[in-house]
Amino acid sequence: MKNRKKVSILGCGWVGKALQVSLPHDVHCISRDIIANKKANLYRCDVLIIAIPPRDNYLEVLEKTLMCIEKNTQIILLSSISFYDGKALVVEAETLLQSLDEAVTILRLGGLMGYDRIAGKYTAGRVLTADSRTNYVHRDDVVGIIKSIIEKNVRGEVFDVVAPLQSTKKAIFIHNAKKFGFEETEFLGGDERGKDLSPTKLCEVLGYVFKKPDVMTFWA
Repeated sequence: MKNRKKVSILGCGWVGKALQVSLPHDVHCISRDIIANKKANLYRCDVLIIAIPPRDNYLEVLEKTLMCIEKNTQIILLSSISFYDGKALVVEAETLLQSLDEAVTILRLGGLMGYDRIAGKYTAGRVLTADSRTNYVHRDDVVGIIKSIIEKNVRGEVFDVVAPLQSTKKAIFIHNAKKFGFEETEFLGGDERGKDLSPTKLCEVLGYVFKKPDVMTFWA
């Protein structure tokens, strides 16, 4: 394949595994084990995708990883919209990577959905205090957006990654409960606005068209 690249993915969970089988490049999953990765020569790559969750020794792993990769490696950090809630590890991770490589591209992912991740499934039968706006994104679009970033060699950008058409938790939870036959989630009332995020910048810079633009049809 023309322009085939070597891609290393730090963390092969739900998104990382999908990337591994979908990216049209030479893709390798790497762990948090710095020594093992060095021995396997997995830091010699064109693209590094960081897809590990912000827990345990997160910041230490990020710093050591960036110390191992070569200059000019394209770095993509899968961050989270919890950045806007001031979640300490998320904020600190973004700040750290930007200080180590100002060309890092940061994807602040909304709630990851699709396939067996069904909105309302994990709160079935429970009682929530308030309804709020959703900020979901389908895994297929996360994969598609990362493909586009690699192809266009986009660097130094920060994108909010959420589907263009959102809903409310109450509406989508009720819809999915009926569709899939699980118990409805009860909402006590008292609406909360929630974060009003948009993928406009992402679409404009990448020219990206969402495969799953409407959260209500993620599981159609």
